[in-house]
Amino acid sequence: MPSTSVATDVLIRLGALAHRTLVLPLAIVFPTSRCNSRCLSCDWWKSSGADDLSIDEISALADELSSLGTRVVLLSGGEPLLRPDFVAVAEQFARRRLTLHLHTSGVHLERAAADVGRLFSRVTVSLDAPREELYRTIRGIAALSTVERGVARLRRLAPAVAVSARTTLHRWNFRELPALIEHAKAMALDGISFLAADTSSLAFGRQEPGRTHAALALSPHEVGEFIDVIEATVAARPDDFASGFVMESPEKLRRLPQYYAALAGYGAFPDVSCNAPEVSVVIEANGTVRPCFFHRPLGTIRQRSLGAIVREELPRFRREWSVNTNSTCGRCVCSLRTSWRSAPWH
Repeated sequence: MPSTSVATDVLIRLGALAHRTLVLPLAIVFPTSRCNSRCLSCDWWKSSGADDLSIDEISALADELSSLGTRVVLLSGGEPLLRPDFVAVAEQFARRRLTLHLHTSGVHLERAAADVGRLFSRVTVSLDAPREELYRTIRGIAALSTVERGVARLRRLAPAVAVSARTTLHRWNFRELPALIEHAKAMALDGISFLAADTSSLAFGRQEPGRTHAALALSPHEVGEFIDVIEATVAARPDDFASGFVMESPEKLRRLPQYYAALAGYGAFPDVSCNAPEVSVVIEANGTVRPCFFHRPLGTIRQRSLGAIVREELPRFRREWSVNTNSTCGRCVCSLRTSWRSAPWH
């Protein structure tokens, strides 16, 4: 309801001024740390999922989120659809009238399409290559056609669900930008978004910071190529940007080669505008709570309630945090900036 959205936005603003969390409209929850892709940019595939939260723990978490004023729960991970009781997990949040979004590789989407269409209002599918061979090189499994079938079935069963693609552009696929846009159209998706590869944090199940740098970062020559690819794409596809099918503006796309240039030691990282710690938290599969994907943990819901972490630890973090000076934020590839007019809960 619009009035509820306005109240949420007012409480966010008041909380930001006081470094307090008066409402927590967005929660990113990992149902499992397991994944059966083997992406170059991620280590979740190494996890057994043995310490994933139980369904009872997730039910208690859903109660807490409801009491904290959460409006949207994004299930991410890990691969959410790989959890055997995934439907029961999603239903814990749906029963509390929380809006559900899903980030998925899409590998299991075909078999889960009916339940996904029933429970979720928005689905984002990873699409890192427009051809099967390259898909396998980047994601470790040959599953592009499987993802295509899953999206097609979801489209047939639940045409009202918004379905888009997310692509991480890096050394292996930056030249494929125009082909990826075309492939997203061929899959009848609602749009496609792009981001650079995080190469320095311990997000995505990594145990060693910087391990992915050599595999994914661009050389100075490749940065120049990337700039040319983006400019040619912007010039050739004005309608795709104007319509929002390409979900980044040309200016935002131009930040991607700037990020890789900075990694190579040439110039500064792009400026980051983000208020994720003011509007959201990330709850990992083992109960670890973070202010966003990339920052240090604030605690775990297996030792303290989420409410206590949000009321006590998150304000402490926010009092010391500045997006303009924090070194982690300075290298961020996936910032969240909500406003009065643009937020997932509107």
